[in-house]
This record gives sequence, structure tokens and C-alpha cells, in this order.
Amino acid sequence: MQAGREQMNGLQPGDPVKLADALLKVVDLAEPPLRFVAGSDAIEAIAAKAGELLAQAEASRELGMDLAHDAV
Repeated sequence: MQAGREQMNGLQPGDPVKLADALLKVVDLAEPPLRFVAGSDAIEAIAAKAGELLAQAEASRELGMDLAHDAV
């Protein structure tokens, strides 16, 4: 595992200078996002997961919405 990491060192697709610049811009925002997602791969993965979660919520809406206690 260590050898694999060493072989990849310096060959990562992300540019640490660009990340640092983006992070400095985020912290200077008047209203920074609660979560900053860095990298096109991460953005796509999170967008896909969010879509899955939204689809699950919608599929549960009819049966799951009215589960509170009935008025006594």
C-alpha cells in the first residue's frame, strides 16, 4: 500500500495550489457554504448521491409522511 502511494506521489489529478486558492476564496465569502466540495470527481459523486437520496425520499413520501400520532 505504501509503495502504491509513493508511486502516485506528485501524479494526483488535483492541483494543490488551485485548491489552496479556492479555499482562501471560500473563507473570504460573506456566506461560505456549509460544505465545500473540492474536485470535479467529488462534485459528481456527491451530486449522484444527492439524487439517489432525493429519489428515495420521493418514493417514501406517500407512506412515510403521515406517521404522526392522531389527535386524541
